[in-house]
Amino acid sequence: MTIRQDLAIGLDLGGTKILAALISRDGETVSEIENETSKQSKEEVTNSIFHTINRLLENAKVDRKRIKGIGIASAGIIDSKQKVIKFASNLGLENYPIGALLECHYELPVQLCNDANASAIAEWIWGAGKGKENLIYITVSTGVGAGIISNGSLVTGTSDSAGEFGHTSIMHQGIRCECGNRGCLEKYTSGTAIVNTAYQRLLTGEESSLQKWIFDGTTITNKHIAVAASEGDAFSINLLQEVGRILGTGVNNLIHLFNTEVIVFGGGVMNMSSFILPAIKETVRQYGIFHMVKDVAIEKTILGKRGGVMGASGLFFTNESTKEDATTNLKILSHEK
Repeated sequence: MTIRQDLAIGLDLGGTKILAALISRDGETVSEIENETSKQSKEEVTNSIFHTINRLLENAKVDRKRIKGIGIASAGIIDSKQKVIKFASNLGLENYPIGALLECHYELPVQLCNDANASAIAEWIWGAGKGKENLIYITVSTGVGAGIISNGSLVTGTSDSAGEFGHTSIMHQGIRCECGNRGCLEKYTSGTAIVNTAYQRLLTGEESSLQKWIFDGTTITNKHIAVAASEGDAFSINLLQEVGRILGTGVNNLIHLFNTEVIVFGGGVMNMSSFILPAIKETVRQYGIFHMVKDVAIEKTILGKRGGVMGASGLFFTNESTKEDATTNLKILSHEK
């Protein structure tokens, strides 16, 4: 199939990979490249990004005039106005002027946003939130974050930091978090937290089929917990359901604050959604204000790992309205005056 629509490059910068894709306005992936990455010097990161984009363009073989720009989704603290990654611990970057570097090298406009916000944009344009004015995307992976669209506007806050869902405190005297707070939701529900909790409970003598791997000297991961749960291990099932209940408590807070229409979950932990998602929904039904939660759709993303890269490219399609599709006229609420 030949895609003749406008295109945009999406770039998703992660601690272990760079995913780049050339996306059309209707969400078709024309070309996609994934490269491994790690904490490197700024020069090495820049070279990796250039190499990834160059390969993407070589494979796509499209007219460069059709490419509207390069959108970047990045974790960490960003300045979308200056197009600077202020701090990204997963990449070892600080005050990294990614926008200026790419604009100079490729002579294309560049936009930068938080990775959770990018996924929210993707869901809003092409996914579970299509046609909705209010949605919240929640990523549950190594960390926990949220992208919030309220009345057709992406909420970014005064310093592009809105949506730090993982650092909302749910237990006043809870576990100390690296952010300095106590009882952060992330310390109980992230992929890292799930594994840590499993180990702590196994050390106290609780029984689980996970012990067969520990006895073999295997380091337990969430994949092991998922397998054990799918095989009926009560310990693993109970642990994942507990994670779901904690996430459900946090989701209730978001619904009560933003009165949203749809909650979409993504991230690696949601590979175990068959155990976690029902507990989230039950907690919301049980403890939420009935008339606020009764019609909220809570579901897993269908866009998968492409959400971030699609949303990054979608930054170049959000302020367009056509007679055929007026759903992509997204306003971005930020510190820009």
